[in-house]
Amino acid sequence: MLESNNRWKIREVDEEKVQRLSESLHISVMTARLLVARGIEESKDAQLFLHEEEMKFYDPMKMKGMREATSRIQQAIASGERIRTFGDYDADGVTSTAILTRALRACGADVTSYIPNRFKDGYGPNIGAVRQAKKDGITLIVTVDSGIAAFDPAECAGRMGIDYIITDHHEPPEQLPEAYAILNPKQTDCPYPFKGLSGAGVALKLAQAVCNADVFDKQWIALAAIGTIADLVPLIDENRLIAAQGLRKINEGSLPGIDALKAKASGAGPVDSDGIGFQMGPRLNAAGRMTDAAEALELLLCEDMEKAVMLAERLDALNQQRRSIVDQIAKEADRQAAAYMAQGGKALVLSGEDWHQGVIGIVASKIVGKYYRPVIILSIDKETGIAKGSGRSIEGFNLYEGLKACSNHLIQFGGHKMAAGLSLAQTEIDHFRAAFNEQANQMLQAQDLIPQLTVDGTAKVDDLSVELIEELAKLAPFGTDNPKPLFLIPQAPLAKLATVGRNKDHLKLTLKGSEKQLEGIGFGFGEWIQKIAPTDELAAVGELGINEWNGFRKAQLMIRDLRVAGVQVYDWRSLRDLQEKLQMLHAESVPLLTFQEDTAVHFQLADVIRYEPGMTLSGNVVALLDLPDDEDQLSAFLKTHPQLNRFYCIFYHSRDHYFSAFPERDHFVWYYALIRQRHRFELRNMMRQIAGYKGWSEQSISLMTQVFFELGFVKIEKGILSEIPSPVKAPLTSSERYRKEKAQRDLEARFCYAPISEVKQWLILQLKQNEKQGIK
Repeated sequence: MLESNNRWKIREVDEEKVQRLSESLHISVMTARLLVARGIEESKDAQLFLHEEEMKFYDPMKMKGMREATSRIQQAIASGERIRTFGDYDADGVTSTAILTRALRACGADVTSYIPNRFKDGYGPNIGAVRQAKKDGITLIVTVDSGIAAFDPAECAGRMGIDYIITDHHEPPEQLPEAYAILNPKQTDCPYPFKGLSGAGVALKLAQAVCNADVFDKQWIALAAIGTIADLVPLIDENRLIAAQGLRKINEGSLPGIDALKAKASGAGPVDSDGIGFQMGPRLNAAGRMTDAAEALELLLCEDMEKAVMLAERLDALNQQRRSIVDQIAKEADRQAAAYMAQGGKALVLSGEDWHQGVIGIVASKIVGKYYRPVIILSIDKETGIAKGSGRSIEGFNLYEGLKACSNHLIQFGGHKMAAGLSLAQTEIDHFRAAFNEQANQMLQAQDLIPQLTVDGTAKVDDLSVELIEELAKLAPFGTDNPKPLFLIPQAPLAKLATVGRNKDHLKLTLKGSEKQLEGIGFGFGEWIQKIAPTDELAAVGELGINEWNGFRKAQLMIRDLRVAGVQVYDWRSLRDLQEKLQMLHAESVPLLTFQEDTAVHFQLADVIRYEPGMTLSGNVVALLDLPDDEDQLSAFLKTHPQLNRFYCIFYHSRDHYFSAFPERDHFVWYYALIRQRHRFELRNMMRQIAGYKGWSEQSISLMTQVFFELGFVKIEKGILSEIPSPVKAPLTSSERYRKEKAQRDLEARFCYAPISEVKQWLILQLKQNEKQGIK
């Protein structure tokens, strides 16, 4: 048995609704099940979801505050007022700023932009930026992706006579800042039909309202798509339309900055939501994390391709620097984590001096990915003695509530159930760690510390086709609330198994159905090849895709997890590096069981376990080093060890009987007839003659001779064999030597030379028989 890395949870849906949707739209049951699982149960809604080109943008004027904001902006443009957009330093904030800045410029506005520096200014609008705007003659500030909870800058703008419009998508507080207008679909009294827009999405709606149709540039949707996907907002409803249309624009050719960024991040091929989320988005974020987000904004506002290429290379260099720093901090944090894990805690609080504050959130995510428990990463400022940190959590532990319970140790904190920020005095770190772990111990059970994969459905190998996977792809673009579907392939036998990659880091396999085969690739699963036996039947969870190579297209499974149920049998009977493998088993504390005295000496092993009747071993794994005396002996061992489900089969034997010729009954008849004819002869000389005449081995002739002696058919004195007249009739099986020799050959045939699949079936049969007898 091979346990999976994750708990697998099959998503439950109303199968009647699935069937109804499948029939009404003439789509596969698998596609219909995915739609129902995403809350799309009606045919008209499903039709729109599958055919995004039929969707339309909502009227931006339905958003509360839009008329006031649009009117004030258009007034400022008409009167030549100076406008400034206030953005944020992440990908959503930068794209939001680029959208609104481009839109206002297209309308003829005198507009500049400002994005706070993460390290100097902190998050969101600030009083210093408002005062600078006043000095610069700004009369209208429009925030994007920020400002909904920033009271002081809004009040400062009001005192200075600057009109202040807030556009944001974060959760609004009960009391809102004083502003000329506030655009946020999450306001409780906002009638806008969709609440899940990103900051870039809200900025796009404002651009749609401010600009006439002949001025509005659809390339701005590409910017909104980047912000929407990178900010992990739900990719449903209007966000789905933004993402789909934006990706199409990006792949057709877009703004110079987007084209240069795509080329650097993803190459010449088409980009999908993963390309945004894992390639383009991180490069935009790198500027804000490492230096200043103004560099990312400059790229998105750039109109010159040559300059855009240079700026994209700069962001790429910053991203590489960011990755290097993340790797360095992650190694240091991981060393601490391993030490704390040994103490058995359910949460990790890790700290280091002057760890880069721009990347500690990424490091926290990495540590969560490895250890799957709540993680706080703290960067200690040696000069101030203050530690600032970032936290990431797991399902089952509300990080905000956990920090709230420990707030007496903190200077400040904020966030939500899965992510948070905090600061505290360095002297409080140990006290906070103890308190935070106590909260985790109270809130988390053992099973909560095993990550969970939600599986959308099961599929047999024979069910899968390129056509079906193409239909499933209509659910793209994938992202938050519309994740790439995961399917379970249950208990399929292996056709091929190998490792690939420069360092053999990846696992490539082929699963067999009744009529078809399915290739699978598991990135980072290379080590599993040591755990999987060729006779195993694998259950695999993964994403379905199409592998295109040399003009051929076939279904492929991108493996996310694996499991082997039942008994595993590893065939080590002919390994060249057996000694090395045995040392590996010894290091892993696998019991090395032997039935014969000379086996330990042969393998030069000190810590073997010699079989004794009634013995008991703990654990579920054993290595069978040699052959038992007979099948019953091994069966008796299995009878007292029903928990075993992993067997390493070596079955060493010092002398081989199987390949030595065993005489047939006709051989015995011929030889006995010769004895009765000759009555008496010199044995050794006769054996040589018979061997030459019949082509039998002398070993075989010697065996027949010993059987006849045991049966009382002959006597042997001083090398002379003599017939015993009128002996008592007896079958060959009455001879102990005959029975023992035949049993040894049968034993070797069953365990040493039979296909390993037959050995496995024998072991399974013994375990099942024991189970039927009530031995558990």
